Amino acid sequence: MDLQPEMRNLLMRNGLQAHVAFDGGGYRLIVQGHDSPLLVYPITERQMLALTDWGTNTANKKAYNILTSIIGKDFYMPKNFVHARNANGRVAMGLHGYRIGIGEYGHMGRLGMPPPFLGWTPREQWGFHLRRVGGQLFFPGPSIVPERPDGRMKPGELQSGGYGFYYKGGQQEQPIVQQDVLKNLQEVITPLVSRPRSKEPAQAYKELIASPVYFSNEKWSECLTSHGLIVDMERRTLTVQSESVNADMVYDLTEEEVKKLATASIEEQPVEKRLDLLNGIIGADFADKVTIEQLNSEQRISIGLHPEVRHELEERQRQEQELFMQQETPMRQEYIQGSIGAAVDGRDLQLLNESKGWYREEKHGREVEVSDIAVQPAQTEGKYKMSAVIDGQVISHEISQKDYDKFLAVDDYHRMKLFSKIFNEVDMKTRPEANKGLGVKIFAALTAGAVVASEVAHGFHHHHSPEFYGERFSGPPHPYFKPGVDTPRDVAIRNFEAQMNQDINEMRRGR
Repeated sequence: MDLQPEMRNLLMRNGLQAHVAFDGGGYRLIVQGHDSPLLVYPITERQMLALTDWGTNTANKKAYNILTSIIGKDFYMPKNFVHARNANGRVAMGLHGYRIGIGEYGHMGRLGMPPPFLGWTPREQWGFHLRRVGGQLFFPGPSIVPERPDGRMKPGELQSGGYGFYYKGGQQEQPIVQQDVLKNLQEVITPLVSRPRSKEPAQAYKELIASPVYFSNEKWSECLTSHGLIVDMERRTLTVQSESVNADMVYDLTEEEVKKLATASIEEQPVEKRLDLLNGIIGADFADKVTIEQLNSEQRISIGLHPEVRHELEERQRQEQELFMQQETPMRQEYIQGSIGAAVDGRDLQLLNESKGWYREEKHGREVEVSDIAVQPAQTEGKYKMSAVIDGQVISHEISQKDYDKFLAVDDYHRMKLFSKIFNEVDMKTRPEANKGLGVKIFAALTAGAVVASEVAHGFHHHHSPEFYGERFSGPPHPYFKPGVDTPRDVAIRNFEAQMNQDINEMRRGR
């Protein structure tokens, strides 16, 4: 997650370094110019996405304009994106000074020499032979001045010097603060989904406790639990099961907090104070608060997390899912292959025979994917089994010892043929596209046989004409080609074809 290399190169040519970073509290744009200290700007996620995008004219210009809008109050900036993009370029377009041609503003050419052209370089060092035109100094040869005497700009030229970032000196340097990674260790989120969530409607507080006179901690705990707030007095934990969060949030409680939430009398700890204590415990993670109105309803609580907490929770769940998938794949392979036996990958069939593929047993069965094919001894002594993964599903069949020994002895292609014979779920068939050329080959063979037979029959009843030999006075054929356009290979091909055509024509003429 950073600016694209092309964007960084553009900024470097204008004397600025910039990077995008994430420090836990949000995204930051870190900037340092050639004459400025290190500056840090907070940015939104939308700005981060625009800054890190690149590849089209619209995206490039948008990324540049977003950056200049953020740092514009602290830097003198290029005139626009075109000026910044062409900084230090090789095309003379006025960005690094204007050219004064021969005959303009009193500039005369070199006597007895043709006018210079772009790209010409003198052999000797000319030194600083300055000229003055209209009160302005410029160099001889391809004359360059910062401004033309009358301020004129030719069509297509950029503003001279309209590039580069220069610091205004308005913002103080903001050093990057080193944070202790163990400082907020007690606030680490531990998502647990161990407690099953009730599907029953919640019990309203006003129905369980109609009056403070009938208040009891058992009914209070029952009301909290039905709404998704579970206080475990033995483990001293508070579990929050919000309907808007797909994970349980578990908080450790002190003995004093457990007493105030679950065991104190209503006179010592009224309901309002209990809710204030509960909201104070979960306030670091949840943006919403638990109110008495929510407890009086039959709906379970649905309070939302802070955006940064939700982002961290989603990232952790994604990592847990990836770790689970990494652990599941070796377990499945171990189940298929076992500790003893042999295995082959069914996806290699196309490499061994490109005309074959795996299809269902039916006449027009669809194509399937067969990956791992393995044999191993079964748990029952003297029995063996063959397993395969077909379209992601593991299927096993019992096989004989003869088939097991044969699978170990033959090569991969014949192992696949043995698998196709044993498994009735799939079959090794010729691909439809391979069958299309079969009829053409059969027709060509029949045609060739008919031609040979006709020639043999023709020789029984006809005799060849007498052969005559004579001198050849014509030279070799002269094929047509374009020098400098046709390659030597093309010329050789045409020579060969011309000679072959000449021989065929002579044979037809009986020469």
